[in-house]
Amino acid sequence: MKFGRSIMGTVAGIMTAGLVIAGVEALAHGRVAGDALFGVVAGGYGLGAFGGSLVALRLSGARWTAVVVTVVLALLGIVNLFAMPHPMWFVPVAGAALAAGHFAAIVAAQRSRSRALP
Repeated sequence: MKFGRSIMGTVAGIMTAGLVIAGVEALAHGRVAGDALFGVVAGGYGLGAFGGSLVALRLSGARWTAVVVTVVLALLGIVNLFAMPHPMWFVPVAGAALAAGHFAAIVAAQRSRSRALP
């Protein structure tokens, strides 16, 4: 039963992250151009990692599910890097955004857990 919750949390986290990233990119296209668009996309990666990791943590209660969500996002980001040209600065910025979103989700989950009623 616990493993089923972990799998469900991981899948829901990956889906949430994808929807958040797609939403950020949809809002940015047509409004932002040039290298600034890549900055918005990197920010979307961070928000996606935050939302996806938080959903995975809250549904499963296991930290490894949030790690899986962030690793899947990183792997998909690497695929994206090979699919089209990106500025040189995008790789470290996107990596830092993914890591920041992941760790922010862990902190947020711990804070909300400590405030929960017994």
